[in-house]
Amino acid sequence: MVKRNPQVSYVVEPHQRTLPTLRKLLQRIHVMIILVSLLLSGVSLSTLSLFALRHYAENNLQLVASTISYSAQRVVLLNDRDKASDLLQGLSGPKPFSQATIFNASHQPLASWQSPEHQEQNSINSVIARWLFPRPVTLPVVYNQREVGRVTIIGDASVITDYIYQAFAWLASSLLITALVAVYLSHRMHAGIIQGLRSIASVAHDVRKRRAFCQRVPSSGIAELNKLSMDFNGLLDELAEWQNHMARENADLAYQAAHDSLTGLPNRAQFERALACQFSLPETRGSLAVLFIDGDHFKQVNDTWGHATGDCVLGAIAERLRANLRKEDLVARFGGDEFAIMLTNAESGEQAAQVARHIMAAMLQPIILPQGGCVQQSLSIGIALGPRHSSPQALLAQADAAMYHIKQLGGGWYFSPTCWQTNGDSSARQPL
Repeated sequence: MVKRNPQVSYVVEPHQRTLPTLRKLLQRIHVMIILVSLLLSGVSLSTLSLFALRHYAENNLQLVASTISYSAQRVVLLNDRDKASDLLQGLSGPKPFSQATIFNASHQPLASWQSPEHQEQNSINSVIARWLFPRPVTLPVVYNQREVGRVTIIGDASVITDYIYQAFAWLASSLLITALVAVYLSHRMHAGIIQGLRSIASVAHDVRKRRAFCQRVPSSGIAELNKLSMDFNGLLDELAEWQNHMARENADLAYQAAHDSLTGLPNRAQFERALACQFSLPETRGSLAVLFIDGDHFKQVNDTWGHATGDCVLGAIAERLRANLRKEDLVARFGGDEFAIMLTNAESGEQAAQVARHIMAAMLQPIILPQGGCVQQSLSIGIALGPRHSSPQALLAQADAAMYHIKQLGGGWYFSPTCWQTNGDSSARQPL
């Protein structure tokens, strides 16, 4: 015997359900409120109107009965059937009764009148007539304070029924117009609420997706939503300030990571990244040149004058190197008294040599120290050209080797051996 598997119940996760919008929820709530309010007001007004109409009909019927009783005094005394009949039929205007009977003193019918439409009443009119006039109205005919007869009338609901139909039609029309006005006002109220919330949601979405902290929620005509918008804008101000602070912190950290703290020049890592980028482009590789620079006898400056003076000398070297370069060229400090320059538009070796000459000439001026006195600081410069090397590391290493070569010869500037030849100390500093 095979057992059937029990039915598996699937639970719908919250994210799988289609949630109704706030507008739909508010519309449902307000439609229910409108329907309940109109139903209660319609029922209460209809009930009040019907009872007021019933009271009015009873009083009117009593008044008509009193009029007939007063007019029938002489007719009843004379026991004149013809005049009694003429009296009932001769009442002017629409008669508010469907049946009327005049009795004499012996309680015998003297005259009777019945409306032709009384037999043609439908069931609704009959129900309304029985409700309005549950029993006939009977009044005595009094003459000289003596009862000489009686008048009995039964109310006619046809006129009142027509009035009830018209009243209900007007009431239904009024309720319908009221419902339409309520729906319109509710829609306008919804629009104000939804627009305010939609503005907040739209700005929040942009902030979350695009980090657009500069956006602000417009003010609302609703006090609570306006306060929420102001608080949300205040939160955005704080987030924007925090983001700007973080951006500045990141920029400062990035700058510190890529620059030398003493001279403000790019450091070795930044220089090598820029050199690798230029070396990888065929259009710039052919006009690339690197100058590797080192101070001559810089250790003696630190030993004689102190490290503060040495820092001042390094700052002066950095300023003079920057002053003798173009905007597109790059100068960096590698550490200690080592510097490097990348020329991006060196069309020939002569242009690189000209830069080296300008730097050497700029260093002939003594460096004025803050505490007084001056220092003469010379440099050793090695030059290498980009097209003659296979990698940026090889280019930089060749410039470094050229610098050490000229430094051993006593200082000056020197091209790599692939471009220049040397013949003693003097020939090492100029092209052959």
